[in-house]
Amino acid sequence: MFLSTSHNKIDLKCRVSIPASFRVNLEKLNETLILFKSLQFKCIEGTTSTRMKTYIDAIDELDALSDEAFLLRMMMADSFEIKFDINGRVVIPDPLMNFAGLSDKAVFMGIGGSFYIWSPTEYENQYMKSQEILKEKGPPKLILKKN
Repeated sequence: MFLSTSHNKIDLKCRVSIPASFRVNLEKLNETLILFKSLQFKCIEGTTSTRMKTYIDAIDELDALSDEAFLLRMMMADSFEIKFDINGRVVIPDPLMNFAGLSDKAVFMGIGGSFYIWSPTEYENQYMKSQEILKEKGPPKLILKKN
C-alpha cells in the first residue's frame, strides 16, 4: 500500500528518490514500478505491474471501439516500466516530466494502490481544493465492510 506525502528533489538528470516506504512496498510484493500520465490530473501516477495488468484486463471488458477503451489504450501507450538505481532513485522520462510540469522538486502522494507525483504548485492547488470541498461538504461518508 502507498500512503503518506513526501517532497523530494529532482536532480539535473531527472533522477528522484522514490520514498523509502514506497520502495519497500514494491520490493515486499516483488513488483515492478510503472509510471504513466494521470487521466484525471496534471500529474504522474505510479503503480505496480499487477495493478496495471488489472487495468489492461478491464479494457478487454469494454466495447473495443468505445472512448473509454481508447483513453485507456492511450494511457498504456504513455506508460513506462521504471528501474531503480542502487540509491533508490529513478529517472522520470521526459514525456512524463513535461506532462506534470516537473522541474526541480516532486511531491509524492500515496493513495493506496497507487501514488501520484505532482509538481509542488499543482499539489498545493489540489490540496487547497480538497480543503475547500471538505469545508463546503464535510468529510466523506464511508461505509466500511466488516471483516
